[in-house]
Amino acid sequence: MKDTSIDPYNRVAWFPCLAHFAMSFKDLNNDVLRDESSDHPIQQILNHHALEDGSHWKWYLKDIKSLGLDQMMRFSDFLKFMWSDEMLKTRRLSNNLVAMCRYQKDPLLRLAIVEAIEATGTPALSTMALVSEELKALTQNRYFYFSGHHVKVETGHIQSGMEHDETEKLLLAIELTEEQEVQSMQLVEQVFDSFTECMEGLMTFAEKHSFDELREKTHPMRGFDTAEMALMG
Repeated sequence: MKDTSIDPYNRVAWFPCLAHFAMSFKDLNNDVLRDESSDHPIQQILNHHALEDGSHWKWYLKDIKSLGLDQMMRFSDFLKFMWSDEMLKTRRLSNNLVAMCRYQKDPLLRLAIVEAIEATGTPALSTMALVSEELKALTQNRYFYFSGHHVKVETGHIQSGMEHDETEKLLLAIELTEEQEVQSMQLVEQVFDSFTECMEGLMTFAEKHSFDELREKTHPMRGFDTAEMALMG
């Protein structure tokens, strides 16, 4: 991503692969993390975070259009692509995060999961923003998901409605039991492992496919041919 000798378009050749994660994040926040029936102060903070974070999928769709990837494609071809073996690690990330938050009812442990997710976002989005600036200079298109626009709303912490320093002070004041501490560390490691696996999958995809190849396959009435579908499983 930081190698400016590589065409900026090819440095985001993996972007369509992120669709399962970007769109599942909508459900993760709006359907899984939110619990309006709870009066637990940490759960109320999680609710506030989910309300803000659960709308970022709209930015992803805007960027797909701005990158020229929003052309007509057979729905069956899109499904084969999104649920191909090449997309497995990205789908696994989405599924793991949903499962972790769905079945973890302790708000403090849910908070540990969300904080781990946010910790991955800051370096990733900052790197993506550099590429989006190069593309903006070439196309005059404005980007939202992989851009400085997204970076500005990600503080590296849960979105609590407070300033960064206030949020950090709140987090540092939380006391965990020994059992909660052990569980939270396990959950954080699971989050990091899942993101690492996803990034490895995206890297593998980007090494095999050029951006022009992807754009060609999303032109009207074109899709993946039979041979390509067989390779995808």
